[in-house]
Amino acid sequence: MANGHAPSVPPLIPGRKIEEPFVGQLREVVADLLERNTTRFAGAQPVSFARQHLSEIQRSDYFVCEKTDGIRVLLFLYYTPDLEPVTFFIDRKNDFYEVTPPLRIPYHALPDDDDKFLYNTILDGELVHNQHEGEAHPRLIYYTFDCLVLDGSPKLWLRPYEKRLAYMNSKVIQVKKASEKTAAAQGRPRPPFEITEKQNYNTYRVKMVLKEVLPKLPHGNDGLIFACKNTPYVFGTDDHILKWKPAHENTIDFKLRLGKFPEVMPPDGSEPYTDWDAKPDRFELLVQHDRRDYRAWDNLAVSDKEWEELKGLEERLDGRIIECYREDVSGQWKYKKDGTAPRWRDDKQDANHISTVNKVLASIKDPVTEAELVASQEETLRRRERDLAKQGQVSAPPPGWQSAEHADKKRKFSEVNGH
Repeated sequence: MANGHAPSVPPLIPGRKIEEPFVGQLREVVADLLERNTTRFAGAQPVSFARQHLSEIQRSDYFVCEKTDGIRVLLFLYYTPDLEPVTFFIDRKNDFYEVTPPLRIPYHALPDDDDKFLYNTILDGELVHNQHEGEAHPRLIYYTFDCLVLDGSPKLWLRPYEKRLAYMNSKVIQVKKASEKTAAAQGRPRPPFEITEKQNYNTYRVKMVLKEVLPKLPHGNDGLIFACKNTPYVFGTDDHILKWKPAHENTIDFKLRLGKFPEVMPPDGSEPYTDWDAKPDRFELLVQHDRRDYRAWDNLAVSDKEWEELKGLEERLDGRIIECYREDVSGQWKYKKDGTAPRWRDDKQDANHISTVNKVLASIKDPVTEAELVASQEETLRRRERDLAKQGQVSAPPPGWQSAEHADKKRKFSEVNGH
């Protein structure tokens, strides 16, 4: 699914990791801004797209966008004791990384006042590497797709998703773009990443997204995200954010546990020793059942060649989170690769919970195909036209629908973003 020319290796999170006691204080600040009684990671988590969701996205208004293959992080804009901006990334382990130089986004109500900047703001998004033709090195991009808090605004997360996007676009993204020329003229240093808004589309344009958008992406991609326009932000699992992956991209994040290494009996009769270079007798894949309850699920299939590659990494293997897929023919579990190395999920504290594993397995067993997605949304459009006809209104397709078939090159910004 990913663009064949785009890098799929997730980037490292830039910045300096904040240690205790300061990270604990920052977690409290974020919890207070979100009016939560816990300091755990606040990010919403999608559920796997299942067959019943075809009718769900027909009944309710949803956006669709590409599922970026990067690192999920929250972006926290705050301030220092001497009232200067400071920027943090927050990963799924709830670790904070201070990024320098910080983002200095003008305060939207006073965009020409250099002394005013945006703070007490939390965005949700993903860090990726964009590889553009003719450029030797990829660009580090933060694609933001949601806004939890804006300038300390109370309960923004309770507003519908479509409203949150509108606030984020007008008061963050557009203000930042307008200020970039001024910042360059003043010689301000650039932060180590760019920030932009991820493009959303109405679901009836899913065919265009699959056929036109995904092949041209400058970064890795492993499916689609469907998000309901009318629901609030959910801290934790959100049943109204659906991740769809083609069958070959359905993966599970396991915890890896190495089995026993062989004992060697020296021919001279001396004490036996463990051969740490030899391949262990098994590679167990563990699934989380409770906070500290991990149970063996299956074994990872590792060839002799792959074992040599794993040893060549000279990295810790045991106990790490590893992203795996199930082969169609053999049914064996294999690890997803970045080059020859496994896709380690060091950005995650835990492996997938058993409930998530079962949902992914259901998607693997009975996957919703691209053709079914397209047919479902074409039926949605036909039903819309029938309803308009019954009401005596002009039955015209929504803006941009023809571009799904004819690649209209003059789409307006509002249409591209689904508004």
